[in-house]
Amino acid sequence: MIKINLLGVAPPPTPMAEGPPATRSFQVGVFVGALVVSFAIVGIIWKLWSSAVAEMDRKVKVEQVREQELKAVKNQNDQYQARLRDLEQRINTIQTLQAGRVGPVEEMTALGDVVNRASDLYLYSMSPQADRLVLSGQTASVESMATFLSSLQKSAYFQDVQLRKFYQDNQRGQLLYKFTLDMLYKSPTAAPAPGQTAPPAGAAAPARRAGK
Repeated sequence: MIKINLLGVAPPPTPMAEGPPATRSFQVGVFVGALVVSFAIVGIIWKLWSSAVAEMDRKVKVEQVREQELKAVKNQNDQYQARLRDLEQRINTIQTLQAGRVGPVEEMTALGDVVNRASDLYLYSMSPQADRLVLSGQTASVESMATFLSSLQKSAYFQDVQLRKFYQDNQRGQLLYKFTLDMLYKSPTAAPAPGQTAPPAGAAAPARRAGK
């Protein structure tokens, strides 16, 4: 049956059915669940980052070990190169002296014997100036230079040894000492000068150059 409202007044609205209100325990459960999920995500991210950091640390340590190994190899190579330069310099000096001999064979023999008594000492040149011999060279230490001078002064072949120049020179990070000296050469076979003693009898003098 159809009902007609003759009064012209709207009927009161029919109340809607409402659900049960959310309880406090449900809200707490949702909050705790969100925290658990958040901590789980953070834990996963932290674990991934920790693994990445550990891997980077391992690689850094490997590279540091390789760096130390390469440094050791470089140091050995530098030492070999220094020895090679010394040997090449010694060979060049000997070849230069042999190619441009300026005195008798006994001078070269006597000088070579004196040079061999001093370690790390090399001669660049030997040239005559008037009645004196002028030597130029280098040594690796003051002690070696002192030994060389002492050997020259004690030698029966050389007199009036004068050190003219002696200075430091840094080459390729290596400290060297350059020197220039001059001296008189006296053959032991010559007659002794007044006030000087002749060499001991029976002492063998180095062979003289043919024709001298």
